[in-house]
Amino acid sequence: MTGSRFLRLGLAAVCLSVLLVLVSAVLFTRSDSATPQALGRGPVAASEVSTSGDLSATISSLQSRLQRLPTDSESWAALGTAYVQQARITGDPSFYPKAAGVLGRSLEESPSGNAAALTGQAALAAARHDFQGAYRLTSKAMAINAFSSSTMAIRFDALIELGRYGDALRELKRYAGLKPGVPAYTRISYNYELHGNLRGARYAMQRALDIAYSPDDRAFALFELGELAWNAGRLRDASSLYQQGLRADPSYVANLYGLAKTDAGLGRTDRAVRRYQEVINRLPQPTYIIEFADLLTSLGRVDEAAAQQRLIDAQQRIFRAAGVNLDLELALYDASHGRPARALEQAKTAWRERKSIFVEDALAWALHVNGRDRAALRHLDSAQRLGTRSALFAFHRGMVERALGRSSEAISSLRQALATNPAFNPVFAAQAERALHAMERGQ
Repeated sequence: MTGSRFLRLGLAAVCLSVLLVLVSAVLFTRSDSATPQALGRGPVAASEVSTSGDLSATISSLQSRLQRLPTDSESWAALGTAYVQQARITGDPSFYPKAAGVLGRSLEESPSGNAAALTGQAALAAARHDFQGAYRLTSKAMAINAFSSSTMAIRFDALIELGRYGDALRELKRYAGLKPGVPAYTRISYNYELHGNLRGARYAMQRALDIAYSPDDRAFALFELGELAWNAGRLRDASSLYQQGLRADPSYVANLYGLAKTDAGLGRTDRAVRRYQEVINRLPQPTYIIEFADLLTSLGRVDEAAAQQRLIDAQQRIFRAAGVNLDLELALYDASHGRPARALEQAKTAWRERKSIFVEDALAWALHVNGRDRAALRHLDSAQRLGTRSALFAFHRGMVERALGRSSEAISSLRQALATNPAFNPVFAAQAERALHAMERGQ
């Protein structure tokens, strides 16, 4: 489990929900609006405006409308939200500056009472990993409309990423009570997972699947159920759920990614490599590229791994140019790829901005690779404050304990990591096994 995984998928559901409301208001309910046929369909469910083609049609309709009605603030807000969603679908962060521009234009046209534009800006801030900004913007939006479920969802996401878990739970209760549905059950599931309650997490995600009616919603829920199985080390169950999700919606790349990593974990490495390559060809997100590079490294395919690492560096530049903060992801990556000083700098920057358990774990790992293991262990203790079950957390703890000479504790932690998920990472799982065997032999 990673914070970024939840944010990426949870934010997608919110953007779609916001977009549904805005597009329905702008395109379908006014007498001067474009007709439903302009989109190739009538009013649609949020999850159905999710493929690149559907969203491109929505964007085209909004752009056409704005050519005729350039002062229409609602259309500008809808277009900005659509750009945020298009960035998610295509993996192209160049849509973020476009979104910022048109959302700003919406506020220029309607500077007061414009909750839609503020919510769109909050979604954009969250997508760029500016969670303090996202939280501030949701506060402004809710001062105008205190009962917007879309704004509440973004607010919950921001609070989670900021490490304000008590506040997030209170927001979740309000949100779920106002609008129970797939996005709400997804967040309930994630909250359970964070607190180590996997049974509750599976129950909530099964409820989401039970009420999911569109292919995209079903693919989303099946992927999340697959992730819960993966994080618990149930690789074959995870693979089956990812396969069901891919059948529900072949365009939903996350399930293909799930199949790639389960193939790798089950020893089907040739198929895993092919699937990872397809995933990256379709959606070149940094997390996917990093995991593919790790797989290639574990297979001894050094030149191919180096090519992926160059792609990661290029993607980093592209995302940063678009205003995306990747400090957390790159801190973990650099800490494990021979860049200890840069890893610690990025981890400290992330920690100043947000105090989530995932940032704290990354900071601990960066401290470890810089030889500061006592400080690392203190942060690892704090990263476990919710009772989260994570193979990666346990691995990090075991390696730090080993460095401190605490062999019995290290053995226990590394056993826990491998028991939680023996395939949690192709490089780290092998390191855990080697370290465990060495300590068990007294080395």
